[in-house]
Amino acid sequence: MMRKIVFKTNRLIIRKATATDRDVNMFFNLWTNPEVMKFVGFPNGLNITKQAIYEGIADEDEFEYNYKLVAVHRETNQPIGECKLGRPNKEGISETDVKLLPRYWGKGYGTEVKQGLVDYLFTNTDCQAVKATPNKLNIASQKMQEAVGGRKIDEGVFRFPEEMRSYTIDVPHFVYMVYREDWERIRQKIGGSDSG
Repeated sequence: MMRKIVFKTNRLIIRKATATDRDVNMFFNLWTNPEVMKFVGFPNGLNITKQAIYEGIADEDEFEYNYKLVAVHRETNQPIGECKLGRPNKEGISETDVKLLPRYWGKGYGTEVKQGLVDYLFTNTDCQAVKATPNKLNIASQKMQEAVGGRKIDEGVFRFPEEMRSYTIDVPHFVYMVYREDWERIRQKIGGSDSG
């Protein structure tokens, strides 16, 4: 069974989501918020119920690379957002994701979470690169990728299937990669980090 806490950062605890009112409400507030979800193609937020979120969390397996993870503020014990590790694929590439409630934007939490995800993947797996695809309009997310050593290597447009077109928009994005060799070089310079 996976431990509840996956890793810690200076200000946050990253743990697996629980089927509790606190976590379900956080996911509901995050996923139904147009300000958050417009960047991933849902300009009106997700059309989802709290019951569906509860059932989704309750049905998840125990593996941290598949599980919904919650970022919790250490001092207040309040969930501030979600993240995903992403299991490395056959090419050794892992795709992460970070979403925070808007009231926590602009305080460096996103970069803190992203750095923790990168550190965890390179420390605990044979991952060779960590990928992210921030929306071209999401400057904060692009800066977050660059702050953890991400290189902009490509761009593209994600289009939803035809049956989802009525409530989604295309997502023009950049492709960023953090490569293991860059991460190892940075860690040697700073002497490691306190995640894991």
